[in-house]
Amino acid sequence: MSLLSTAILIDNMYVQHCAEFFGVGRLDPRKYTKMLFHQNEEHYMTYIFDALPFVPRENATERQLELRKSKNSYLDALQYYERIKVELGYVRPKFTKCYNCKTDFFVPVQKLVDVKLSVRLVSLAWSGVVKKIVLVSGDGDLIPAVQAIDGSEAIVRLEYVDEAGAGINTSKGLIKICPEKHRLTKEDFLKAIFEKDEKQT
Repeated sequence: MSLLSTAILIDNMYVQHCAEFFGVGRLDPRKYTKMLFHQNEEHYMTYIFDALPFVPRENATERQLELRKSKNSYLDALQYYERIKVELGYVRPKFTKCYNCKTDFFVPVQKLVDVKLSVRLVSLAWSGVVKKIVLVSGDGDLIPAVQAIDGSEAIVRLEYVDEAGAGINTSKGLIKICPEKHRLTKEDFLKAIFEKDEKQT
């Protein structure tokens, strides 16, 4: 059986949300192949797409600064692992108003993450270096990218979690358009957790 060169594309916020829902703790990206791959797939590269937490220029809290520092250290450490690349967007506050108390507040919104993921997906598919792309995301904004590789030799498999009641929203359109799809379970996520005796180096 010939092996298929396979790339993994991870929407990190989506994956972290799913891991929290299943209560499995922090995931080890070096083990994503154990969690996601089929028998005839060979690892080409894992791409992780994320953004650092928003920190205001003025009056930032210690909590905001610590969260940003911690996540930046974590994402930076990942790039010392073999065949893992991190691509960052950014977070911008979207101001809104509470309908009940009329208080102004902001909701953090990721920018450029889905764009960078789409560009990477399309470029990989048409480069000819991979035959399979494993996509872990629930974002319907990726549908045009999946459509754009129709006619290439690469096949996209969507790995997803469908738990709308828990706030994990996976686009039905994205599920429908991907040629291959697989619904992830807690048992899948347990294959990729950091073990207690392992250290992040």
